[in-house]
Amino acid sequence: MTPSTIFPPSAIRLLFMGGFMLVMMGPVALRPLGAQEFTIPVSGGVLAGQLSLPGEAGPKRPLVIFISGSGPTDRNGNQAGQGSNAIGMLADSMALSGIPSFRFDKRGTGASVFPALDESRLRLDTFVSDLLAWITYWQADPRFEGVVLAGHSEGALIATLAARDHPAVRGLVTLAGAGRPADSLMLEQFSRQPAFVAQAADSLFRQLKAGLPVVPPPFLAGLFRESLLPYLLSWIRVDPGREVARLDIPVLIIQGEADLQVGLTDARRLEEAARHGHLVTFPAMNHVLKDVESLPDNYKSYLDAQRPLTSGLVPAFLEWYQTRVLP
Repeated sequence: MTPSTIFPPSAIRLLFMGGFMLVMMGPVALRPLGAQEFTIPVSGGVLAGQLSLPGEAGPKRPLVIFISGSGPTDRNGNQAGQGSNAIGMLADSMALSGIPSFRFDKRGTGASVFPALDESRLRLDTFVSDLLAWITYWQADPRFEGVVLAGHSEGALIATLAARDHPAVRGLVTLAGAGRPADSLMLEQFSRQPAFVAQAADSLFRQLKAGLPVVPPPFLAGLFRESLLPYLLSWIRVDPGREVARLDIPVLIIQGEADLQVGLTDARRLEEAARHGHLVTFPAMNHVLKDVESLPDNYKSYLDAQRPLTSGLVPAFLEWYQTRVLP
């Protein structure tokens, strides 16, 4: 049995949360009203992002910063084989609703140039540090009153860790964010594959956490490749529920019931852990924040940049922002 027999291409994309086995595609260009490009230097390169402002100047408000999910994901939430454009669409909707927002390309993707990027040196804290650099940058901008962090998928965990470490953060939004360590979540996803695959993955995670040599079989070589192991270990050591419990700010947890990667169990764990948590669920919404009707339609939505965001998603975000975040 070959790896492609075990994991159809669509299943691979879902299993690894759109992450490490894929190659970056160019960002889909979106130009909402008042869009401006910004760059900041950080260790090893330059981060680039896009500020989206409402068409008309309004009162001073917190800036919403969007953080994309795992792997080589651009500012709009896109990567190779996955062009849903969900984050770009959400940012545009915020601007049209009078809310300023910012989104950025992760290091090594899109316009965030890192000439000597070494995967083996990446850790979860690397991306937390990048986000903290942006928060500090925007904190100094007199147009905004603090920031709200909105992280999608693994970006929700990165946002949670940054919120803990920066006083400018006024609120946190988790969009399809995990509520348990990543290995637990991935093992649940592996359980939908043949039993020997799930058993091999469980054994490899145990070896990794115990500091033992990790030698994966060919069908798991992508996830457990040697250069990725340090990052993977830094990721699975963090418990999202425990981290969100440390925050004394409003937390909005948004979860779709048609999500094949993160489920209601995760969302409810985050809600129970958060001191000021508010959970909103959508029955037909999947992991890329769009309504789907079937399993094939779920896969198809990852490639559909024209499909609208789930109805009610933006109003729920805006209501929370206006009632829980604004003074």
